[in-house]
This record gives sequence, C-alpha cells and structure tokens, in this order.
Amino acid sequence: HHGVVDPIISFVNETTQLTLLRNIVWVIANLCRNKDPPPSTEVVQKVLPALFRLVQHTDNEVLTDVCWALSYLTDGADEQIQNVLNSQVTPYLVQHLGQTDVRVLTPAVRAVGNIVTGSEHQTQAALDCGCLSYFPALLQHPKESIKKEAVWTISNITAGSQSQIQAVIDHGLIPLVINALETGDFNTQKEAAWSVSNMTVNGSPEQIKYLIEQKAVRSICALLGVRDPTIVQVLLDGLNNMLESSKDDCEDICRTIEDCGGLDRIEDLQQHQNKQIYKLAFDIINKYFSSEDYLENDDENFNIQIKSSEQQLAPEGGFNF
Repeated sequence: HHGVVDPIISFVNETTQLTLLRNIVWVIANLCRNKDPPPSTEVVQKVLPALFRLVQHTDNEVLTDVCWALSYLTDGADEQIQNVLNSQVTPYLVQHLGQTDVRVLTPAVRAVGNIVTGSEHQTQAALDCGCLSYFPALLQHPKESIKKEAVWTISNITAGSQSQIQAVIDHGLIPLVINALETGDFNTQKEAAWSVSNMTVNGSPEQIKYLIEQKAVRSICALLGVRDPTIVQVLLDGLNNMLESSKDDCEDICRTIEDCGGLDRIEDLQQHQNKQIYKLAFDIINKYFSSEDYLENDDENFNIQIKSSEQQLAPEGGFNF
C-alpha cells in the first residue's frame, strides 16, 4: 500500500551485486508469503516478471527464496495458480525438481505440488513441462520430507483425469508410491493412501487392475489398524472401489485380503466408533465375504488343506505295523 514493491523490483537486474540481490529476493518472498489476505493482484502482476528472471539464476540462495515465493503464490485458489502459469515461470520451476540442494528442492516440490492442486487444465500444464520425469528420484529421496511432498503431489495428480493417471503409471511411479505406503513414515503413508485411493476413484478398470497387480491390496490391509480415522476410511474406500471394479477378479482380491490378515482387521472395524468406518467395513464384509459362493469356496480350500495335511502324515510306502 505504501509503494514498496516498485523500488524493490528495480534492483532485480544484472548490475545488482549478488549479496544485495539475495536480500532483495528474500524481501520479495516475504511479500508473497501472507495468506490472509494474499498479495493483491496488482502486487502479484508486478512481482511475477521479476521472479521469471530470478528463477533462471544460478545462485542457490537466490533460487531458494524464488521457489519459496512461487510456492506462496501458488498456495491458494485456481486464479492465483493461473497467474503463476501465465507468467511462463513453470518450465524453469520444474527444472529445479532435479536440484541436489535440498534448500532449493524443498520449495520447488511444494510449488509444483501446489500447481497440481488446481484445475485439471492447470495440472496438465505442470505435466506438459515434464515434471513427472523427476519423480522416480523424488519418491526415493533419502530425506523423508521430500518424499512426503512428492507423494502428496502424486495424490493430486491421481485425483485428476484418466490420461493424467496413465502418465503416472507410464513413468513407473505406482510401485514407488506403494513402497512409500509400506515403508514411509506415517505422514508419507497418509499421502500414499490418498494417492492409491484417488486412483481407485478416478482410474479406469484397467488402471485399477494395474494397481491391484502392484500388490496394493496387501499394502492397504497392513495399514487398516492405524488410529487415524480419516486414513482408515480412505483405505477402506480404496479397497471397496477395487472390489467393485474387479468383477471377474473379485474372488482373488477377497482371498488376498483374507490371506494377509485384512479380513480380520475389517471385521474389527465393524466395532469402530466412527459411523462411516463401521458402516463401510460392514458393507464390505456383507457384500464380498458373506455370500454362499465365497463361503463354499472357503470351505473347499479348507478341506483341501486338511486332506493335504493328512496325506503328508503318512510315510512314503505306507505305515509298517
């Protein structure tokens, strides 16, 4: 309101000494940081051309604050995200997903992740810049916070169109997401749960089948005992969607759920204090594990196992009395 933006931006040029430029970018990042209210459209329109030039800088300290500024500007409504996309900064931002300096990488991942929370068109803009090619490394990053941000980003892409989900599949990211579901810390596992569940909502039957083939069912079942009711519901929704989508393979999925201990956990969840969870658990049991066909097949398998055990008790050549 007091006209500080124009004088600050005037220092963004090739003649400004690096030490001063670092301070200028730090100020710009802080001007972008406020959320309530966010920077005015007038301020954003003045700042973005400067950020477009600065995001191409080679100094990591400058790039750190530039990426934080972009992460703040993309953390909001679709209109804010579109302002950033219109500035043509995204291709340069995406390149920083390959940074080895975690100071730059952290806000760069956050900014790209914010962009894909927007509309399907805005998500596609990030994909068209090649962002997914960086995610095999990001999903296996040694720093857990980077991995968590990466999985969160994927969860927003799998909430998109089937072509966007297919792009995630084609880049080989689903096995890495499932690995995060199995081995990440709990915050990472939560984002991985959303990634998988979103895919079961928005994916085609073929894409959901691929998810199942990557052992997603076992990974989901292993987490059903967590205390976070939101995540439990997300996981149950994912299982339910897989079962509904896999008409011909439904029995195989049921067997997998039972073999890995998932059925016991789902039965326990019928006693959950959260109404939505116990209703969903009850519906899964009632629809997929209480039919006569399933119970008969279960009995047949049990009998086969008993007979197999009995046969193994007899020594080769029979008993000698």
